[in-house]
Amino acid sequence: MKDDQPGSSRTHPAEREQAAPDRATLLAFGTFVLIGSGIAIAIRFTFTELAPYWAGVLRFGSVALIFWILVLIRRVPLPRGRGLLGAALFGFLSVGLAFFFVNFALQKTQASLYQTIVAVVPLLTLLLARLHGLEKLRLRSVIGALVAVAGIAVALSGTLTAGVEVSLPHIVAILVAAACFGEASVIAKLFPKNHPLGTNAVAMTVGTIFMLTVSVLLGEPKDLPVSAGVWLTLAYLIAATTILFLLYLFILGRWTASGTSYSMVLMPIGTVILAALLVGETISLVFILGAALVLAGVWFGAIQPHPEPEQRPDEEIQVRPGLPNCS
Repeated sequence: MKDDQPGSSRTHPAEREQAAPDRATLLAFGTFVLIGSGIAIAIRFTFTELAPYWAGVLRFGSVALIFWILVLIRRVPLPRGRGLLGAALFGFLSVGLAFFFVNFALQKTQASLYQTIVAVVPLLTLLLARLHGLEKLRLRSVIGALVAVAGIAVALSGTLTAGVEVSLPHIVAILVAAACFGEASVIAKLFPKNHPLGTNAVAMTVGTIFMLTVSVLLGEPKDLPVSAGVWLTLAYLIAATTILFLLYLFILGRWTASGTSYSMVLMPIGTVILAALLVGETISLVFILGAALVLAGVWFGAIQPHPEPEQRPDEEIQVRPGLPNCS
């Protein structure tokens, strides 16, 4: 086997197998979307009593502690060498930098609008994965992502045209956060395999340190929640984050980076449904039409297996070191 040469379009057989997720992967994917749908709403609610980045410190710091306890109890080996670098970069991008922009954006952006814009993650992931030589940029994947994003726009068009205040800097922050999420998915695939618990322990620690640094530099008050509602919301965020990051790495290890990122397209549907159940918002026919477009785009672009051209017998498969993995 030869190392993959820069710019090579040939893929590892295991990478082709990941194009069609199995039942376990789809179940994890559905659970991931269901739990993640309430995250943006919960984050905004904690801002009623907590400073934005300090709330992130409490959230991710608690999750980091949980992962370190699990690492010690199960005696999980910690990442080393390039694996440690990959875990640190994953944490910096997916926790520290991404939620720096997310927490900034959610201060003046409704959760539904945030979820709508962050749905561009699959498109950005496809582009970034192609730039890294990790995946091919398939036309059907691009079409599926475009249809899904268009569906989100249709589903929430009524909300966006109902006098919702829009701040350009906060919109840009969401787009930057989406790029961070996409790049984190690619980074996780490029570096050597680690145990998910060890990866998350390192990642959450790096993200917490970043958030704490930002909070200190901004001089945020270091208060604790006062009401039971915010305490319960923070507890939900801690538990949900722990589960989501484990599910994310599980899915990413069994599917493509771009396929995994389609969770960001489905989450807005769950967010709007939760908002309807919690605050009595009405789900319109336009939303149902948009939801149908989203599901069609996800099925066409990510879930339905991609036809692969047969490889000629005289072609030698080239392998990128460290793939596939779930680090």
